[in-house]
Amino acid sequence: MSASKRQAVRWTAGPPLVVGLVVLWLLLWRSVSPLTVVTGVVTALVVVRVFELPPVPHVGRFRPLAAVALVLWFLGQVVVASIQVAGQAFAAVAPDRRPRPGVVAAQLRTRDDLVLTLTGIVTSLIPGTVIVEVDRAESVLYLHVLRGGTPERLAAARAAVLDAERRVVLAIGSPGEQAVVR
Repeated sequence: MSASKRQAVRWTAGPPLVVGLVVLWLLLWRSVSPLTVVTGVVTALVVVRVFELPPVPHVGRFRPLAAVALVLWFLGQVVVASIQVAGQAFAAVAPDRRPRPGVVAAQLRTRDDLVLTLTGIVTSLIPGTVIVEVDRAESVLYLHVLRGGTPERLAAARAAVLDAERRVVLAIGSPGEQAVVR
């Protein structure tokens, strides 16, 4: 890619980032005075120019209804998992009832970096699971599962990750990725 085209891509991809940085600046200063807005714009432009972010190639498109379904599913999973983790905390007083954790590898079906990242975020925000390793080249998420002491529970955790991936792909994936996860 030529330098002029790379420059054009940087500035055409930058306005949403600049606006977001200015909003963040205003929130940090808790002020919307003209001076704060001007310094926010200047700071955002300097940040965008000095700290160039690598492009994230993504060919999918945003689907609002699937995104709402993803958020509602996620909130339901958080509530259910929170209740389960709280129950385990109370049950862990007895030595024979302590949870047996495990580590599971979940091979994702897509190779998109954005899908991998969002699936990891969604999965790790659900109580009882933590991402311990990500193999970007192979699209594998390694998770520590609080309730993973049996092969059946590890398989259920792996299936939950693949379900999260499917929902993320339905919300932002390309038609090809959607065909893979269905």
